[in-house]
Amino acid sequence: MSTEIYRRAAEAGDADLALTAFAPDAVLHSPLTSRVRFTGHEELRALIEVAYTHLSEIHFHTDVGDARTRVMVYTARIGGEPIEEATVVKLNAAGLISEATLFVRTLPGLVALMDRFGPDIARRNGRPLAARVLSVLAKPLLAMVRSGDRHAVPLVSGRAG
Repeated sequence: MSTEIYRRAAEAGDADLALTAFAPDAVLHSPLTSRVRFTGHEELRALIEVAYTHLSEIHFHTDVGDARTRVMVYTARIGGEPIEEATVVKLNAAGLISEATLFVRTLPGLVALMDRFGPDIARRNGRPLAARVLSVLAKPLLAMVRSGDRHAVPLVSGRAG
């Protein structure tokens, strides 16, 4: 099954293997914005290579669903932040991933993902100035989110970090 291939590829950091799980015209929806999607193997390869550069300790713990729709969930680390990502996939008649939608938690992990992925993807698209701007814009947001997670969240929950 293509989700088994996808999971094995992610845990091994193998972009070539990961692409074999996707239909040639597959679409992947960004967890950051509804304005960005990656379509086809060329765009998916760039995203997957960036992901495997920055994500570490990928471990899938869930793969549920049926022959047409599945949900895979893994934990990992990015820039020192723990994340958990759920991917909802639609499978075509051949069992290949035709559509994937990503959801990421925690907020510090999601912002760390934005901080790392955005500039790298902009560079791969031949936009070095945009990469620098994205990097500069993400840093204060990442600092605010990390600080809020460490200091404000315990005030709300009534429990220490």
